Amino acid sequence: MVLVFIIVGLLFFIMGYGLWLTVGPGKVDLRDPIDEHAKMHELGIAHGHGGNKDAYAMSGKLTHKHDATTNT
Repeated sequence: MVLVFIIVGLLFFIMGYGLWLTVGPGKVDLRDPIDEHAKMHELGIAHGHGGNKDAYAMSGKLTHKHDATTNT
């Protein structure tokens, strides 16, 4: 009977940890690749590199979060 309680406890812990990772503080960095792909379709740049350069720049794919911007 104790083994059943341990297994059920571990199951609840794992489910709780998964929910915390999904909706907790870590969700800020999550992105929706399907939504991004749909937006790229709207801009005409979803497949290949032959799309509109201005649309690609507008999508934000040319700038990276780690790029340092300096205002001098």
